[in-house]
Amino acid sequence: MPDVAEFLGRWNAPDVPRRDARLRRSADGNINTVGLPGIHEADDLDPAHPQWRAAIEEGVWPLVDTLTTGAWRLATYDSCQGHAYSSPSLVPGRRRVGVLPRTRGEFEAAAAALCRSVRAAAPDVPAPVRVVLSSCDLSCGRSGHTYPVLDLGLDPAPGVSTEDYFASVDAATEVLTARLREQWPATDTPCGCVGGGRPARR
Repeated sequence: MPDVAEFLGRWNAPDVPRRDARLRRSADGNINTVGLPGIHEADDLDPAHPQWRAAIEEGVWPLVDTLTTGAWRLATYDSCQGHAYSSPSLVPGRRRVGVLPRTRGEFEAAAAALCRSVRAAAPDVPAPVRVVLSSCDLSCGRSGHTYPVLDLGLDPAPGVSTEDYFASVDAATEVLTARLREQWPATDTPCGCVGGGRPARR
């Protein structure tokens, strides 16, 4: 990300003017700055931006909206509804949301709450989809610093075809969204997993 501190500052300052975003849509439904399928640059927006809703792909909107409002109110830095792609040269994309915690305490609380939500959703998620929570580091282009982030993904289960995955991912999203709405980040509430349940690194 070009400037993580500036991005988080905008999330906490809804009255600051926002620049127009460059939103282009590909034939496969990708929303980015160039309107092409695959992974391309996308402007970093926040809920106070006038184009916020238009910048979020339809299939992933329920997850993004839940995680950025209500009891959660987290900052998301990345999202994708998943794309099957008409070109055989492109690898199908999975549905996912990336969360950028503001502090170490928020990271721990969000990770635990997301873990509880994933575990609660698992029995009802359609078999072709599995919900995965992981963590990695986000690099800041301006400062060179890295920030720990959380990735909530709806992945194809092992051996599942692209067709079966995309036929089930909306139903899986509905289940996960419902479980997320039953949870919230709380500093004194562990995830309940053996060993503390820190998300796997990727």
